[in-house]
Amino acid sequence: MLIDTHAHLCDPDFADDLPQIVARARAVGVARIVSIATTLENARKTLTLAQQSDSVFASVGLHPGEIPNVSLCHVKELAALASEPWVVAIGETGLDYYRDAKDDAALHQQQKDLFWAQLELAKERRLPVVIHNRGAEADILEILRAHAGGLPKDWRPWGVMHCFSGDEKFAFDCLEIGLFISYTGILTFKNATTLRDVAKKVPLDCVMLETDAPYLAPEPHRGKRNEPSYVPLIAETLAQTKGVDVEEVARVTTENAHRLFPFKENC
Repeated sequence: MLIDTHAHLCDPDFADDLPQIVARARAVGVARIVSIATTLENARKTLTLAQQSDSVFASVGLHPGEIPNVSLCHVKELAALASEPWVVAIGETGLDYYRDAKDDAALHQQQKDLFWAQLELAKERRLPVVIHNRGAEADILEILRAHAGGLPKDWRPWGVMHCFSGDEKFAFDCLEIGLFISYTGILTFKNATTLRDVAKKVPLDCVMLETDAPYLAPEPHRGKRNEPSYVPLIAETLAQTKGVDVEEVARVTTENAHRLFPFKENC
């Protein structure tokens, strides 16, 4: 059994064959998929999808890259959606200083405010946080350390650094704060030797797997549409990297996902 802990099932790329995509995932042992929202609109859609499928669960959040289309004024509605039993996390949220936001101090502050509001919502609802980081390591660690200091000491792990592609120091900083890290198909890329070196050192009981579908398809599908049925390819690469059986990777990463997300049967 495997779990895809991060896929965007409401992406338009899946509009024509979503039932088949979920079925293909089940056929290769991907028993659960956490479908991630980045706006209120697709939070509503992914919640509806989760209500209709016993293998799909929802994470509702406001992505920093969606500013100014998402803002603090939307957090109240997000809170209402987060009360539904099919919701297992808040996110995708975080900081993204790539491209247009790289040197924009005002936009950085907007992102920080939106991120903090969602961290507080997650704390209020006792839900884990799915965290996005791009080019913002120092600021994101500062915010996460401040947030972690106000959490109950027994609440660990309390979130995941999704699509991890950082260095060893960033990985262990995340673990020290109380986060899991999650690997995508990037781990399988031929030029990802540094990431695989980091993966060798990170304990398996701190790791989850995700596709980030429809993005970042693993080898040998790189450059094509990604989907949850490709999780086994990431598991195989992680197993090879760590020198363990793929069954061990599947077992431990699935246990980790169940430690983090409050999956409920037959919501």
